Amino acid sequence: MTTDFRTTEPWRRNRKLVKSGFRDLAYLPRSRTGWNATLAAYAYSVRQHVLGSADVNLWATVHASPASARVVELGEHALVLWHGTSAARAEKIRTTGLFHKGGLWTTTDPGIAHSFSRGRGTRFDAGSAMVVIVLDRRELEEGAHYEPQGRTGNVLRFFRGLPPETIEWICFDDHIEFTGTSKATQAKPWGVARFKKRHGHWVPRSKPPVRFDDDHDYDTFDAWLDLSLCRIFRTLGSASAIEVFSSLYATVDPWDVLEHETILNAIDRLCARSRQRGKFRRFHLRESRC
Repeated sequence: MTTDFRTTEPWRRNRKLVKSGFRDLAYLPRSRTGWNATLAAYAYSVRQHVLGSADVNLWATVHASPASARVVELGEHALVLWHGTSAARAEKIRTTGLFHKGGLWTTTDPGIAHSFSRGRGTRFDAGSAMVVIVLDRRELEEGAHYEPQGRTGNVLRFFRGLPPETIEWICFDDHIEFTGTSKATQAKPWGVARFKKRHGHWVPRSKPPVRFDDDHDYDTFDAWLDLSLCRIFRTLGSASAIEVFSSLYATVDPWDVLEHETILNAIDRLCARSRQRGKFRRFHLRESRC
């Protein structure tokens, strides 16, 4: 599916949803699109703010992307950083790495990095991209390799560039690309469900029943949506609306299948009353639903 991201105002704030209590959906586009660089970044950011940390390999898995063997190998020593840039520049970064020009700015919070990505994408009419970097904390020394900046110190300014082998994923406007040297074998990325329109209705491209996982099949779009929501909440325990939207859009093709109101109605139908965690609403499955 091809979208002209330069003409569809991808970063216009969705004030209606914010007023309805969905602050995490501030940058959900009005049209039905995936916007992986936006939704996936904010899904990670919100989980990090609510829980205090986020598992980047789990984040990749629920977005139909391979997990990183490097993250598994480094364990608690893995430092996950985000760098916002334009899609055009990200293509070069994939092969040449991140260069240093008066400083290389990264952050542990993709919400901060995405604000820079929005700026570059708009200024240069070149789309947005988020670069996900994984470094070994044991190899870094504050003052020698980087300096913390910002009010909370979660912005790291490096004194030199970073090679391409430190980049594990690049989030473009329409897909997430794994660029690491080795995929983790412990976690398999979630599959992408494919639908087509027949007589005005969305139906699976493959002949039903279509395999969803080891224990479940689906034969309609509604059945796939319910199974997907159950899987998201079983995996994450609780989730914000942005985490649900982001994972659903990453695991369906075409994006037009999903209407925003359909997702919100499904959350309301399957979940108990939301709980406020700081600025964000968190949802839990009703016990009898899945």
